[in-house]
Amino acid sequence: MAQMDDSLKAALYRISCPDSATLGNFHLGLLAETAAQPIADHLAICPLCTRDIAQLEEFLAETAVSLQPSTAARIKVWIAKRIPSGGQTRNMLGQPAFAVRGSDSGPLMYEAGDAQLSLEVQDDPEHPGRKSILGLVLGIETESVEVKLLQGDAVVTAVTLDELGNFTFAKLEAGTYELTLSGPEMEIHVQDLLI
Repeated sequence: MAQMDDSLKAALYRISCPDSATLGNFHLGLLAETAAQPIADHLAICPLCTRDIAQLEEFLAETAVSLQPSTAARIKVWIAKRIPSGGQTRNMLGQPAFAVRGSDSGPLMYEAGDAQLSLEVQDDPEHPGRKSILGLVLGIETESVEVKLLQGDAVVTAVTLDELGNFTFAKLEAGTYELTLSGPEMEIHVQDLLI
């Protein structure tokens, strides 16, 4: 009799409970409403299935891998590389629309991923003893791109690129800076920019 009782318990144990795959699909919202409602009703009265769902939630929280890329994964970060100025490269990249012709030094040319940067460092005519930077960015979408000039961790000044990719900074003291361009999907760093 005890043996028969054990075999019946083994055969009938949780016979009215949904299987693990169905519970998992219910929890993930993969069941149609007609199939999900009986499971929800069952969970209201079955502590064993409620415990299974809690264990599944715990497991998913511990092993969860986000299907959405993180902000860092979506943003391309490039360190700009200096290109020797002059010759064909200079003509290809162009100069800022407001660059002064005949300046004694040519623009500083940089590459970063798909972008090309042309930076012209000049004396600021309106502020003796200070410098200005005239910049042009090509090869990227210029909408909503912010350009910052930093010294250490401090932001000295910031502007937004115009629709043609031009920007300017004025009243700058001589020194070493970092220039950053930040857009919705990319970030470019020009390091050790000597002004």
